[in-house]
Amino acid sequence: MTENGHHVLELLWKGFNILLFLGIVYYFGRKPISQAFENFYRSLTDRLNSSEEELRQAKEELRKAQEAYEDAQRRYQEQLKLAQQTADYLKEEELRKAQEVANRIREKAREVIEIETKRAKEELINYGAKRAREVAVDMLQRAFEDPAVQRRYIEKTLKKVEET
Repeated sequence: MTENGHHVLELLWKGFNILLFLGIVYYFGRKPISQAFENFYRSLTDRLNSSEEELRQAKEELRKAQEAYEDAQRRYQEQLKLAQQTADYLKEEELRKAQEVANRIREKAREVIEIETKRAKEELINYGAKRAREVAVDMLQRAFEDPAVQRRYIEKTLKKVEET
């Protein structure tokens, strides 16, 4: 049993040494180890909290960005509608102005046509009168070639002169 007893005693001493070592480590290392674990736990929770805060801020920024995007879309649609209305108004205004110009041109053309028509009528009347005079003079000259016509003309002229 000496050999077995020696092994048992050796085992007991080893166990006692291990327990003593663990006791010393526990006694001296309890505060630093617990502080290290607490610091590790705190840093994990702090990082988790900051990550949650960053996530909350990111979600808030995303919500604001979505609102800004929707607002920009709404303003874009309003501006597009306003631009279309403005374009329609300008188009109508330009058509109205073009119609007024066309009406003025028609009126001026009518006036020019009337003036030209009057002038043509006057020229035609003058030409007709001139031509009628030429025909009348020619007819009178032919008629005066007849001595009987000359005699009657002379007699009429003398009567008129005597009356005055």
